[in-house]
Amino acid sequence: MDLSYTPEEETFRLELRSHLERSVPRDEPPEDLDAEFEWMCAFQRRMHEGGWVGIHWPRAYGGRDATPMQQAIFAEEMARVRAPQFPNRVGINNVGPTLMHFGTEEQRRRFMPGILSADEIWCQLYSEPGAGSDLAALRTRAELDGDDWVVSGQKVWTSYAQHARWAILLARTDPDARKHRGISYFIVDMRSPGIEIRPLRQLTGASEFNEVFLDNVRVPRSNLIGKPNEGWQLTQVTLAHERGTNYAIKEQVLMRIEVDELVEEARRRGATADPRTRQRLAQLFLETEIMRFMNLQMLTRLGQGITPGAETSIVKTFFADLSQAIGDAGTALLGPHAQLVRGSRHAVAGGRFVLHQMFSRAASIAGGTNEIQKNIIAQRMLGLPRD
Repeated sequence: MDLSYTPEEETFRLELRSHLERSVPRDEPPEDLDAEFEWMCAFQRRMHEGGWVGIHWPRAYGGRDATPMQQAIFAEEMARVRAPQFPNRVGINNVGPTLMHFGTEEQRRRFMPGILSADEIWCQLYSEPGAGSDLAALRTRAELDGDDWVVSGQKVWTSYAQHARWAILLARTDPDARKHRGISYFIVDMRSPGIEIRPLRQLTGASEFNEVFLDNVRVPRSNLIGKPNEGWQLTQVTLAHERGTNYAIKEQVLMRIEVDELVEEARRRGATADPRTRQRLAQLFLETEIMRFMNLQMLTRLGQGITPGAETSIVKTFFADLSQAIGDAGTALLGPHAQLVRGSRHAVAGGRFVLHQMFSRAASIAGGTNEIQKNIIAQRMLGLPRD
């Protein structure tokens, strides 16, 4: 496992830091969701002006042909300054790479230019009630009618659907095929007649997640990506990008920062006199370091041209458990102050510890539940039977 950076990689880091210093917002994010979304879009546009959005894309499409290590450095530096997330991350991480692999030249010319600049926001219509972790059990249908596919069904957990111009959608096009077959992959105009978006209020108070209802929505035949009934193969490429190592790298850095802040808060409160508190904080520190080495191992494999497989499920599960452990430790340390969120003048650290604790509950669900990840580990790595 390689733990060093080359001089070229350090130069890359310094160049990125310089641009981040000019681009990261100095003000706090607005509390209103629409205003916060535009605040994030403005940040993405500033980063795009310097060529720092979609760095893993080929230069021909506006990227930097970044190496896996450069992508990791990017994730580290974004986390170090607590930079806002790019609001068009579905477009950057999922749509763009999928179009590069499977899209037609016409689709690439039409849809890719607006992704990096945040001119056209994308969302992902995958999960459904009853088909979240078992995505292949989806029931949304698409039937060919002349030059259009007619789509009907319901999707859920769709981030920023209310702000999206386009969506990637999975729908069943052959109801008689086995469930992993007979699924097709579409581009959907979110302004189409027949689409209804219902925001879902979350535990954190935000509503970036949505339900999306599709009632006889017409999708042009030209908006099919790949071949009919072969959407599941495309989905595996998309999900591989969604669960990529760089997300885990960024989260590890953020969690390490939060553990350090918890240690300082414990010292300020005199809680470090309690050996149980010291032991709990030390355990969190050790686990964030373990996750860092797991990420470095993945990066080394990528650098050697080895595509990570089922072992990414170990990182995903470890991250989810650690994120929740940090959230639980933070609320336990704060005591009654754990009830105060952003906006309260008595909230500790701007309510970040409390927000982490609430949002961490989603870590073991989003991107594939812990149960699904453990099944993958058991079956594909340990060779255990399915039942």
